[in-house]
Amino acid sequence: MADTTPDVRPAESAAEQLAAQPPVGRYGRRDEKKARVRGKRVYYVTVGLALALVAAIGYKYVSGNPVNGEVQTFQVISDHEVRITLEVSKPGDQAASCTVRSRDANGDEVGRVSVAIPKGTSDTQTTVLLRTTSRGTTGELVGCS
Repeated sequence: MADTTPDVRPAESAAEQLAAQPPVGRYGRRDEKKARVRGKRVYYVTVGLALALVAAIGYKYVSGNPVNGEVQTFQVISDHEVRITLEVSKPGDQAASCTVRSRDANGDEVGRVSVAIPKGTSDTQTTVLLRTTSRGTTGELVGCS
C-alpha cells in the first residue's frame, strides 16, 4: 500500500525567521526612494548621451563632403594606361584632390593616382591618364576631398 499521508512541514519558528535576516541596524537601511531617483537619473543621462551621439552622426552625414566627384568615362588605352574622365563639383574658392584607380580582370588594383583640382570653377571636368602595372579593366573614383 502506498503512503497517502500529506507531506506536512512544520512552520518555521520565529527564531528561524529572525536568523534568516541580517541583524537590525548593522547594515543600515536602504532608502528605496533614493535608489529609484538614482536609477532614473542614470537612465536619463544614458538616453541623453545616446540621442546626442545619433544627432552628431546625423549632422555629419547630412552636412557631408562639399567635394563630390563622379567618373564620366574610362577607356583602356593599352596594357599600361587607362584614361579616366571625372566630373568634380566643389566650392569655387576651394582646391580639391581626387584619387582614381584601375583594377585588372581579377579585381586586383593595378594603378592609383591622386589628382589635384585647383581653385577656380565649382564644376570641373578633368581627364587623367593613369599608368598601370598590367592591363586595367576599370577606371574608378576612390574619393575626393
